[in-house]
Amino acid sequence: MTENNHICDEELLIDHPRFKKIGYPKKNLLFSAPVQSKNYYDFFNNYAKSNYKYNLTNCICGANNDQMLSKSDRFGFEYHTVICKNCGLIRGKEYFTDEDVSDFYANYYWKVESSDDKDAHDQPEEAYIKTYNSSKDKADLIKKHIHKSSGQKTIIDIGGRVGGLLGHFQKDYNVVLADYFKPYLEYAQQKGMEVIEGGLSEVNLKPDVIILSHVVEHWNNFEREIVNLIKIQKKNVTLTYVEFPGIDSLKLGRRDADVLGDIYVPHMYYFTSYVFEDIMQRHGFEKVYLDSEIRGIFRYTGNIKKEIKNNFLTVKNDLLEAEKKRLKFNILSKIRQMLPKFILNIIRFLRSPKYNP
Repeated sequence: MTENNHICDEELLIDHPRFKKIGYPKKNLLFSAPVQSKNYYDFFNNYAKSNYKYNLTNCICGANNDQMLSKSDRFGFEYHTVICKNCGLIRGKEYFTDEDVSDFYANYYWKVESSDDKDAHDQPEEAYIKTYNSSKDKADLIKKHIHKSSGQKTIIDIGGRVGGLLGHFQKDYNVVLADYFKPYLEYAQQKGMEVIEGGLSEVNLKPDVIILSHVVEHWNNFEREIVNLIKIQKKNVTLTYVEFPGIDSLKLGRRDADVLGDIYVPHMYYFTSYVFEDIMQRHGFEKVYLDSEIRGIFRYTGNIKKEIKNNFLTVKNDLLEAEKKRLKFNILSKIRQMLPKFILNIIRFLRSPKYNP
């Protein structure tokens, strides 16, 4: 695709210098973004710039009439994100080729995620315990919507790391883990889980529940992946659980209401709950449950909604509202961080010999 196919209003949606400031950021004692990460910044500013090719992207709705949201990501790397004026979806204006995406996730993702020179992967047992303990609410939400019927149901977690979430289902369900990281797959096998090395395109079964937790925002080709998702659905039966950061939850205080804090190169797409629901309806899915976080459950019916709802102004207003609240939420966050230390210091003082002679 050529640049001539795209119309992009270069005026920033939110008029603040941080959305166009490129370069490794200085430490900020008040605001949560921009963020310092030498591993991340060096990788994208050096290796990715030299070795990866960027292509212009299309919006999922097919339109190419955008407005610039930011020219920088939360780590100060130059990454242009735009919002579609036809539907309200936010996406990376340019993104890596399929080959580059595969290289990144196979060889560099966890190193980039680390704050030091070590791999960011936890050891398998530690990772399992962490994800098991942190995913009970998620598991309870999914169980609440699984219909009780005869026969054992199959649940697959795609991109589920070491299978900690599946641990909540293993007693009563047939569980399958799909991921790329071999040490985690081997550990899950030892725990008695069936494993698949890969993602959606490697799955050749039709489960009753599909879990996509913090996966969809990493897709670099939504249309291809949604087709793969539809292929493994039992029509009107399979429940698909989807979770990722919802842009409309920023105004409620997530990430201290900082829009820049959500912008991050490994994420190609940035959805609000209502834009995502509209996209799913246009691909034949009906909503079973959805909140602004986003935690959603969808069922494939094949009933395709043809009309594209234009949510541009609603998304814009959500972003502007978050921006207005950013200072307040950052101050409250710092107070919460400092208060325990302050209280501890008071207790120590009251217990000190000087205070109790």
